[in-house]
Amino acid sequence: MQLSRRIWIAAVCTFAVLFGASAASAQQIKLLPSDTELIVTFNIQQMLKSEVAKANKTIIDIAKAKIEEQLDDKGIAKHLKKADFDLFRDLTSVTIGVPGGDRNPEEGFILLEGNFNGDKIEAAITEASKEGGSGVKMTKIAGVKAFEIAPKDEKVMFLGILDKKTMIACGSKKDFEGAVARLASGKAPAFKAEVIKKLMSTVNNKQSISMVATSKVLVKLAENAPQAGGNQGQQAMAFLKTMDGFSLALTIQKDIDFQLGVNTQDVETAQKYAGVSNLAIGVAKMKMAEAAKQNPKLEPGVDIVNSIRVTAQGPNLVIRGQITFENLSKLMQLIPMNN
Repeated sequence: MQLSRRIWIAAVCTFAVLFGASAASAQQIKLLPSDTELIVTFNIQQMLKSEVAKANKTIIDIAKAKIEEQLDDKGIAKHLKKADFDLFRDLTSVTIGVPGGDRNPEEGFILLEGNFNGDKIEAAITEASKEGGSGVKMTKIAGVKAFEIAPKDEKVMFLGILDKKTMIACGSKKDFEGAVARLASGKAPAFKAEVIKKLMSTVNNKQSISMVATSKVLVKLAENAPQAGGNQGQQAMAFLKTMDGFSLALTIQKDIDFQLGVNTQDVETAQKYAGVSNLAIGVAKMKMAEAAKQNPKLEPGVDIVNSIRVTAQGPNLVIRGQITFENLSKLMQLIPMNN
């Protein structure tokens, strides 16, 4: 399932204006609008500092070189340099929020955390907008300097540096004002959707990638997608409508830890489902072990199934497991590749 086109356009605009006109601190989720019903976070520094990244430094260096080459080819590198901003050094995390309720889910909110030099970034944006002739002008929202960005054929976006660690981009002055107020107050986030409040306890800022969402907003995004995926898409939609919400998370360290959280009615229901699920997993383990005896190539699957545990965390059902990179490599070899 893809996020709406406008959310990604918003993300691109944020980076494009910061990095050129040519087109681990704690996650500040409290800055997200209260009607947010989908939160996706990419913990950049956690991934770059993982054991996997350190063990594969040569591969990481090659990837960085390729990205830097692309930035240079597109004329972005010089603006990054002027802003004194290094993607791999200064960007800590990227969080995307999507509103629910009566609002259009395309009205996204983007939160960047890292190290930002406001004066140098302002100079870089000004220079980039002059060179590219893009629609960028300075304004003030809630007493904070903001850049009003008007991409061709798209709605206006507002980009602002709230402090040395926080930058935001959104399509609504009201959302911008709210973020400024919440940063000043230091209050905890006050999400309207109860399921979001409950599921937030299943994710944390040590995870590499995490997502928390209500089923309602995911159904709405799926309905707006160009293609729903045929029968499989319809089945997925039907399944989503039976749930209130869920969370997903991947943590990359030495191996990959995966997690799925599902909100249930109450603590008792979560505990009941946890017991039933663990019994089902026990059966799956035996069947997987028998299959691996017939086909040794399935042994990595046995390790993965054996790692799965289901627990009740308050009213949430949480499924956790792990995939080692060795087993992941073995499983990848089983996937037929086109020449």
